[in-house]
Order: sequence, then structure tokens, then C-alpha cells
Amino acid sequence: MSGPAPAPHSPMSDALRVGLRFLGLALGILIGWQTGALLTVAGGPDTRQSVLLIIALGIGGIGYLVGPHISRAAFQNLRRKLRTTSTLDLLAVAAGLTFGGAISALLALPLASLPDPFGATLPFAAAIVICTFAITITLLRKRDLIAPLVHRFGERSPVVATDQRAVRPGLLLDTSVIIDGRVGALLESGFLDSTLLIPTVVLEELQRIADSDDPLRRARGRRGLDLLHAMRQDAGQDLETIDLGVSDSDAREVDAKLVLAAKRRGLRILTNDYNLDRVARVQGVTVFNLHELAGALRPQVLPGEELSLKVVQEGREAGQGVGFLDDGTMVVADGGKVLLGQQTQVTVTRLLQTGAGRMVFATPSNAHA
Repeated sequence: MSGPAPAPHSPMSDALRVGLRFLGLALGILIGWQTGALLTVAGGPDTRQSVLLIIALGIGGIGYLVGPHISRAAFQNLRRKLRTTSTLDLLAVAAGLTFGGAISALLALPLASLPDPFGATLPFAAAIVICTFAITITLLRKRDLIAPLVHRFGERSPVVATDQRAVRPGLLLDTSVIIDGRVGALLESGFLDSTLLIPTVVLEELQRIADSDDPLRRARGRRGLDLLHAMRQDAGQDLETIDLGVSDSDAREVDAKLVLAAKRRGLRILTNDYNLDRVARVQGVTVFNLHELAGALRPQVLPGEELSLKVVQEGREAGQGVGFLDDGTMVVADGGKVLLGQQTQVTVTRLLQTGAGRMVFATPSNAHA
């Protein structure tokens, strides 16, 4: 039996491999030459040139051999990181690099006048330290230093003003909010101002739920996967799948990984989970809870107001009937048991806010006649 046929060589892949070899060679020679220059400061001219050449060719040869092994996955990973990084972070890095470079340029001349080897090494070392420090400061204080400038420029520029979502961090979706299903309609409505980020650990958890032996859990998991598929087709660039970059040693549970990744990357979380909501808020992470949003959007009902209600079941207390408003609010009608299955007018008597939501107590309007 013959084995599988070898994959044909692509001219593009061969050209890329050759290009990477020469790129590695060029970078290796450049690094080797600079390293040799630092190591042979005290040597004579002839010895110095020979050592420089040997070191440059040696490191260049290593680069020539290692170059083709640079995987495309590295470039794809870099591209993915750039796509998931907020514009505000990129602007903070650019501002820090610009400021650090300016300070380094001012210090380069006096440092270069020092005797060797300090004059040859200190300008380069100072530039690295200053730029790193400046980038760190701008990233840590980006909300105070960069965001006001971006918003001020956005108010003056119609191009930036129409794309305010570029400076807003993304929204991490957890498993509960995907299974809930309402996030799809919320995305279509246009109220969400950020890109929705689907962590790979959430996709894995959805797949485990969809493969469950419990029919109810299996149906919920499949509904979540179907929702993501529909959202991917409709939302386009507003929906992205990302790797949180959190190892099991840092956090084992999915919720803990979401909170840790949100803290590290400055992201926000969209959830229905009460416990995740509270834990994330305690750690300083911004959370959007769909249950709280739904409660805030419910129409206000006041005592004395009349409502049209269909009594669908008996209440817990004797003589009570229970119905529901269009938004799901439970209405308990005292004396409404006799109206079971009927559409009737009720008058609101009092309201009760519970942990599960709002309850409305009422009495049939004909009882007041």
C-alpha cells in the first residue's frame, strides 16, 4: 500500500522561505556587527576588524538557518493581538514611544561624548529604558492622558466623531449571556457601541454543554451555538473570537479567566450571571448585566393605574389570581381566582421589588365599582 502523496511545494512558500533566510541573515549580521563593536572596543584596528567579521558572520549564519522556521502563526498571532487591542492602547504606545524617543535624542549627544565604552553603549541603553518607561506611563494613565485628547479631537473631526467605538474597549461575552439569546437582538438594535469578543474558553464550554447527556442542557448549548453562528453572519466585524491568554495556573474556572483577562486588557464583560457580576465589580471590572438592563427598560407602573391583564393561574394565597405583563412582570390580583382564563381590568395597589424582579399587586377594577 502506497503512503499518502507528498504535498506539492508552493512557489509562494518557497519564495517566503528564501526571503526569511535572507532576512535572518541580514538581521544576524547587523546584530553580530553591533555586538562585536561593543566587545572589541579595547582591541587594535586589525584585530577588531577580524573579530567583528567573525562575530557578524557567525550570528548571521545562525539567522540564516533559523529564519525559515519563523512560523506564519507568529504573524497571525501578532495580527490577532493588534485586532483585539483597543485603539486607545495603540495611541498610548505611540505617544509614549514618541515622547521617549524625543527625550532619548536629547540625551544621546552628551552621553555619546563620554569615553568608550560608555559613549558607545549608554545612548542605546538610555533610549531603551526611557522609551520603556514612557510607554508604561502612558498605558497606565491612558484614561487621563490620551482619552481626553481623542475625545476632543473627535468633537472637531467628523471622521473621528462618527467612529467613537474605536476608543471604547471590547465586550467579553460569557456563556450565560450567549445561551440567554437576547444579546443577538441587542446587537441588531445598534445599542452596543463596542466589538463583541467571544473567548475560546466560552466556545469550549458551550460545546461541552451542547454535547451533554441532559436533553435540556444540550438544547441550551445548541441554541447558544446557533445564536453565535447567526450573529457571525449578521454582525460581521462587530463579533470576534479571541484567546484570553490566561493559563490554568492563573485561573481554572471560565468566569475567573474572564475577570482576569478583562483586568489585564482593560475590557468589559457582558453577562447574566449575578455571581460573575459581583466578583468582577469588586475587582474593578466594568460589567453590563442584561437582567439589570431589562429591569431598567420595563415601563413604570404606579399605584392606582389600571392595567389589562389575563389571569393565567392561581396565586399562592387564597382567592389570588396571577397574570403577566408583556415584559414578563408578574401581577398578583387579589380576588382574581374567579377570573381565571379571562382578560380583565385590574387596578394597581402596590409594588414589590424582589431579588428575582418586580411584582405588582392589584385588584380587579370591578371590585371598586
